[in-house]
Amino acid sequence: MAAVRMRARPTRRGGSCKLDPMLDMLLGFMIANPATSHALTALLETTGVAAAMILLRAPRPEATAALVVSTYYFGREAGQREHDIKHAGWDAVQAHLGAEFLYGWSLPNLQQWMAPTCAAWAVAATIVLVRRRLTPAL
Repeated sequence: MAAVRMRARPTRRGGSCKLDPMLDMLLGFMIANPATSHALTALLETTGVAAAMILLRAPRPEATAALVVSTYYFGREAGQREHDIKHAGWDAVQAHLGAEFLYGWSLPNLQQWMAPTCAAWAVAATIVLVRRRLTPAL
């Protein structure tokens, strides 16, 4: 068996990758616009979870998928806030309850939860409408 010679990939020096400037542009956009990038990611996540649940014939797959995605992003933001509150000197229980009830959340935190939540529910509504149009009336 002949040995295959692999070329090493160039490392990212100087902040850009010469092989894929499109990837650099995408990553730059996602970092600069976290709420938008979360919403775009939520579109894909909701569609994927709903498709899997439709194939499994789960009841109300669109709503369940949107709820799962919204819960994921809420947990992500609440976890960050809980971490910040603990470092501010609160005990663990107070920090957990504070984060769960939106204490210490800034506008960007709310945006990074609400943008993907709205996107997820918009996808769910679209899937419901498409499925109603494709399903023959009884």
